[in-house]
Amino acid sequence: MDKKSVLITGGNGFLGSALTSHLRRRYSSVKSSIRVQNTDKFTSDAVIEVGAINKSTNWDKALIGIDVIVHTAARVHIMHDSSSDPLDDFREVNTYGTLNLAQQAADTGVKRFIFISSIKVNGESTERLPFKVNDSYIPTDPYGLSKYEAEVGLHKIAKETALEVVIIRPPLVYGPGVKANFATMMKWVNKGVPLPLGGITENKRSLVSVDNLVDLIAICIDNPNAANETFLVSDNDNVSTTGLLKKMAVALNVPSRLIPLPVSWFTFVAKLLGKPAISRRLCGSLHVDISKTTDLLNWTPPYGAEQSMKKTADAFLSNIKTDGAVASMAIRSIDVLMAVLGLIVTSPILFIVALIGYFDTGSPIFIQERVGRDKKPFKLIKFRTMPMDTKSVASHLANTVSITKLGRFLRKTKIDELPQLINVLKGEMSLVGPRPNLFNQKELINERDSRGVYDILPGITGLAQVNNIDMSTPKLLAETDKKMMETLTIKNYFIYIFQTITGRGSGDAVN
Repeated sequence: MDKKSVLITGGNGFLGSALTSHLRRRYSSVKSSIRVQNTDKFTSDAVIEVGAINKSTNWDKALIGIDVIVHTAARVHIMHDSSSDPLDDFREVNTYGTLNLAQQAADTGVKRFIFISSIKVNGESTERLPFKVNDSYIPTDPYGLSKYEAEVGLHKIAKETALEVVIIRPPLVYGPGVKANFATMMKWVNKGVPLPLGGITENKRSLVSVDNLVDLIAICIDNPNAANETFLVSDNDNVSTTGLLKKMAVALNVPSRLIPLPVSWFTFVAKLLGKPAISRRLCGSLHVDISKTTDLLNWTPPYGAEQSMKKTADAFLSNIKTDGAVASMAIRSIDVLMAVLGLIVTSPILFIVALIGYFDTGSPIFIQERVGRDKKPFKLIKFRTMPMDTKSVASHLANTVSITKLGRFLRKTKIDELPQLINVLKGEMSLVGPRPNLFNQKELINERDSRGVYDILPGITGLAQVNNIDMSTPKLLAETDKKMMETLTIKNYFIYIFQTITGRGSGDAVN
């Protein structure tokens, strides 16, 4: 066992936890930092609890005897809040927090600092040529820019001190326990949802399994050639979007139900939604050149893409079985059936409203981040009823003057809610459940959290909705949601839906 002492930041994260487990089998002392809000105390030799990571965090006790730091902790997501600038929030952790830790490490005598950056430092997409380490580019994306600025600062520290800096820029990382878009795609494939992604065959996407990334990080701890270098990493098996979904289907042992729609269809839909970035992510390429990594470090990915995908799928299926013990399979089955039927029956209405809405506001679809089950974020989909520049607030805080003429009709008839059937089909919502709130509604979040309301999926309608109880009364709403949870039966489920269809309740009312 190597006598090096290693500190891993972000030890309770997806990458940090996998890396901690791997390195503890190799090194005599591995400390792992975890973030615990509102505390700065340090605990055992193995686990260090810290508060928010920023330019003021004091790492003195954590750095005692440390030879190498692997900095995986980062801010990846920003909840939508009009009161803060996303770039400022990203910089606070990813730039200032990183440079503060690196400077303290240099002052303490730490030998090597391994920074897990992002491929976004290279850019958002490639065309014919793959990304290379020495590409000259300054990101415009707030997350990518915060990582880029951290890299610039780290190079400066390395020049002025004896600290050796190693930078690794991974693309999308997947593996057992992966979240976000990768997990969402896996859910859709496993459920057999027909996906209109079978025609995206010409792009190239580089991915890296968490096992391959952990292996490279372990190499960079000891390899002298890694000092003050930057590396790109991948599985070295670039796939198209269609190819990736087919690999998932094979790993999950389900048929791949892919509809071969042309790429131009996605461009049109993305423009209609006002979300061109969606088309770039689905149809664009992001291909990285790892030749420097393989040549300088004599490293090749030890785990094949198929092997890694199978391991990811097995963990995903295992989690589904565990979750199934808690979820109501009967209601979920009805949700899926009714969502499919609802989308089919109302498809002419959806098309007409989308077309009229395009001329009404320029972007007929409204997508907003809401609080989902277990307080996880998801994107709620509705028809837009207000102009695009309207401030994002809860409906009860909005004003009627903000609503367009078409919007008044959509809200009165509740047609604006129909696109949420997509959320239901994706498993992010149920037809019946507590209405999902925004992340900035702190009082309501506290009231609901104390009553276990976030233990179930949010819904399109429910007991509060049909009784005109909205988010302006957080305590009453949370109490009503709790009552609905405790009394929800198949009979009540259909009663709430029937009452909503026949006009009971005001929907998301405004002042």
